[in-house]
Amino acid sequence: MSDTITETRTLTELGEAVIGELDETYRLIDIYPGQEMPADVVAAIVRGGNVWETTGGERLNDWASDELWTRGYEVVDELAKEIIARWEREDDADHSGLRGEWDYSEERDNARTEVSERDNSPWYSALVYAHGKVLLRVIIRAMDEDAGLSFTPTTPKQFLDLLGFDHTPHNLECAAEVVGNASPEYTVIMGYALLGVELSELDKLPDDEDAAIELCDPHVWLGSAFTGSGWCSEEAFTGTLMVRRGEVLTDDDAFGCSWDKVVGGADPADFGGSLRVVTPASSTPTPTTEPS
Repeated sequence: MSDTITETRTLTELGEAVIGELDETYRLIDIYPGQEMPADVVAAIVRGGNVWETTGGERLNDWASDELWTRGYEVVDELAKEIIARWEREDDADHSGLRGEWDYSEERDNARTEVSERDNSPWYSALVYAHGKVLLRVIIRAMDEDAGLSFTPTTPKQFLDLLGFDHTPHNLECAAEVVGNASPEYTVIMGYALLGVELSELDKLPDDEDAAIELCDPHVWLGSAFTGSGWCSEEAFTGTLMVRRGEVLTDDDAFGCSWDKVVGGADPADFGGSLRVVTPASSTPTPTTEPS
């Protein structure tokens, strides 16, 4: 390279060159295994609400915008550096002045905007899949506040009959554990189904709150959501419960004290169970996607 410093290239040319060498598409937002959604976003997904109207949804949108902003500048700055280096080799000249001009230029901003517009990162769906299991708590209507279970001991067989579960040895053992520890004679008690279900499965549920959902093999909590007492089966029962889509809620979003608060920390991964749609919604729901 000669000792003479010459600027034969312009900032406008650099901006055009950067945009001209951009890829057709980018994936700028990375999601990592185990990365979790905000709790209010998870609750909205489970109940079929609009996640972008939640505080957590707003934070997610801001986070995605910040990621696009930061990563976009990284892409165009690296490309500009490569182009300037190539020009210096081609021209046998020093174009270092362009580097300083680029950092605060409109051309740089325009190139960053172009990169962001070409981003097609599936970050929302990836985040849904990365989140993992969610603890659901669903009221069992045969064991609600008006079911007359309070202040009266219940036998394991009566307990299973209320659930509609078969009197198998396993179910009888689980029922005996629950009714033997729930102390119904001391408080108002109700029954809740507890399940650990992948958020990606819950995101597929129909929007219709009257759609019939079958809960399969739940754990059962018999106790008071008013006072945060009672007992939940250590193992899942074998059986199914039919509920409305609108009754499917997260443990924290459901009425009263959550089971998580009762035990001082409940890991959704420790809970079994699954669910499936029995009566689909009257119309096909629009898939939830990130905002443009």
